[in-house]
Amino acid sequence: MKLATPKPRPAGTIDMVPMINFAFLLLIFVILVGAIATPDALPVNPPRSNASAQQPPDPDTVVIDASGRVAFEGQIVEPDELLLKAQAWQASTGDKALIVKADAATQAERVVVILEALRAAGVMRAQLLTTQRGGG
Repeated sequence: MKLATPKPRPAGTIDMVPMINFAFLLLIFVILVGAIATPDALPVNPPRSNASAQQPPDPDTVVIDASGRVAFEGQIVEPDELLLKAQAWQASTGDKALIVKADAATQAERVVVILEALRAAGVMRAQLLTTQRGGG
């Protein structure tokens, strides 16, 4: 019985399978180790709404936690500091919308005060971030 022997490859060919395996392994490593999104400066649980449109994550966010503390662009700020930072942000971004992410337990009056401060700073477009309600 004669077994088929594999044909020898020409000297100029390179097997690409190991290199492709290495590239995929490297890609998986980067995905697992890398940060997908930066965490908020303050922990918040946004209120729920019936809106179905999902807002993409954006670094231009004002975060208000349950106690009323405010973070802008990842740093905790005081109300007067927020006005100055929002003015600088508006001057540099133009017509871009600023996302306001407030905790569901935050007093509504505090959110209104922050929105009024943003309007006084010249921010023309501010969007309140909510999460979609569950099925019931």
